[in-house]
Parts: sequence; C-alpha cells; structure tokens
Amino acid sequence: MRAVLQILAAVQAVNCRPADRSQGLAPSYDAPVDPIDIAAVADDFDRDVAVTPAIDRFCSSSAWILAAASALMPPRAPFSFRGTSGYFAAMRGVHPAGFPYIEPLELAWGLAAPLIGRDAATLATEVAVMLAARRDWQLAVIAGLTSDGPQRRALDRVLPPRWERRRGTPTVRHVASLEGGVDGFLSRRSRDLRKSLRKSLRAAAGAGLTFESVRAGTADDAEALYARIQAVESASWKARDGVGISAGPMRAFYHQMLPRLCVKGQQRTVFARAGDRDVGYILGAVFEGEYRGLQFSYDDDRAELGIGGLLQYHQILELCAEDVARYDLGTEMDYKRRWAEEVMETEMLVLVR
Repeated sequence: MRAVLQILAAVQAVNCRPADRSQGLAPSYDAPVDPIDIAAVADDFDRDVAVTPAIDRFCSSSAWILAAASALMPPRAPFSFRGTSGYFAAMRGVHPAGFPYIEPLELAWGLAAPLIGRDAATLATEVAVMLAARRDWQLAVIAGLTSDGPQRRALDRVLPPRWERRRGTPTVRHVASLEGGVDGFLSRRSRDLRKSLRKSLRAAAGAGLTFESVRAGTADDAEALYARIQAVESASWKARDGVGISAGPMRAFYHQMLPRLCVKGQQRTVFARAGDRDVGYILGAVFEGEYRGLQFSYDDDRAELGIGGLLQYHQILELCAEDVARYDLGTEMDYKRRWAEEVMETEMLVLVR
C-alpha cells in the first residue's frame, strides 16, 4: 500500500502553484477522446492491454483494476476515456486538503498502468491534450511506467513544460522464465533450493499429501472455489497475524476478482490435500502467456512439510504443461528472489499543475 503514501510528498506543492494558463500543446490537435465505463468494455479493454508494450499486463487488466477500485480504493468518480489509440483508465477524487486529483483505478500498489494502447506516442498526445483541456484536477498520478518505456518517453515529449513532474519510488516484481519446462526452471534455481524441494517432495509423499489442480469456469464455481481457499486461509499463520486475505478489504478484493478470472478462463489454482481435507492452496491467473501469482497459504500444522514450495512446484508443472512462458511472482519479498531470475521495475509519475 506504499504507493498511496508516495503522492503525499506532492500535496504541499499543489495549492502553492499559480494558475496554469499556458498549456504548451499544439492547438490544432483535435482527436476525439470519449468518456468510457471500463466494466462495460472490459473485453475490448483487455485486448488493448494485451498489446500494450512495457507494462504489467495482468495488473493493468480489467479483472485486477476493477476489483481494486471497488475493494481497496477510497470513493472516487470515473475518469476513464477512450481515444483513437487506446484508453486512459483512471478515477478522480478530492483530497482531504481540498484539491482534486486523478489516479489509476488501482493505486494500492501502483502496479496498474492507466495508458493502455499499442501506439504510445499518439495515446500520450491524446491524454495530454485531454488533461490540459480540463480544469477539474490539480494533481495527476500516472503509475505502472517503465522508466525507459514508450509511454514515459512519449509523455516526456508532450506534457506541458509548466507542469511539475515528480517520480515515485520504483515498484519491483520478480519474474521467472519457464523456458525448458520444469527441468529448465529448476536448472536456473540454486542447488540449495533444489535440495530443499526434493526433501519436501519425499516428506509430502510419506505423509500422503496429494495435489489437485482446479479450474473454475463460472461465477458459481468461483464462489465454491473461494470457500475452499478461505477454509485454508483460516488455518494459516497469515490469518492469525492478520496479513492474509481472510478478512477486510483484501478478502473483498479477491472475492470480486475471482469470478472475473474464472469466467475469462484465466484462474489457475492448485490445492494440497491430506486425505479429504485441503491443507494448502496456490492461486494465480494466466494472461497472454504469463502467469501472475496472487496468493498461497497452508495449514500451520503442516508447515514442516514445506507446503509453500511444493505448491509453487506443482503449479509450475501445470503451467509448463500448457506452455506458459513466464511466471510473475509479484512484488518484492525475499523468498521470491530464490524462485526468479528477472526483475521488472515500474514507477509512478506525479504531475502537479
């Protein structure tokens, strides 16, 4: 949730700036930019996400951003538009200090990119012209940008020079290649990790643990699947420490996201089972040939079996069988470095007019 805090450093500057009268944009540019409801055009929106370069595609897709906007973010008004070259997916809010701001639908982690479309140059121009023409914002947050990506370069060219630009702290994701199947994946892991995994596999076999892959395809199936997930969560250390998805906004976030993932065929879940009881799960989603890990948890009483690593391993087996190319483990945590070899880094651009 640190992304929310990063914009506060810009707050002091907002009310201290003189009125913005010179936009610095070509007055002859007059492309149509129309208000849009992202939920109503989710499939078309996701098709544009799939061809947008240099972004976190899953975390910019409709399933992620719509659930986050509803469950994790404060009340805001729609501020999404469709131009000739793509979308600007955003919301408008009013800060307690009184100034209006624009931000992506999801800014809990700052993963979602609001500029969605293949042609970054044209899209950035459309968005800059639209923002310059409106008087209902003073601060705008554009997250999910790679520092050398086409969206950032295009924005640097077309944004009015009078607008102050501030950069947020980068957000890091750890990504593993699945090239070469599970053997290729394991060959890129450390000797210690492979040794630990073999030990866990033997212990799990001795304890009679089995692993079940579950695909849910309807909203009703998603409800049943989420009930199984929550049953595991309730017995985990995460629930005990209040850091999982068993309660509060995070429970609502996944409850809203999961039906969208299931209906779209993106959901991937593996359960660890002891007899007829679930004792662990791993949940993720596939979007455009890349798997995004979302959550995993396990029964505290079975921790000695290394269920977390086993769930990762069995999920990777499933992913390799369907030729998924990459595994995005998500944002920074120490254990993820051992399971991945690549890093994706994005940052936010804060505009003050």
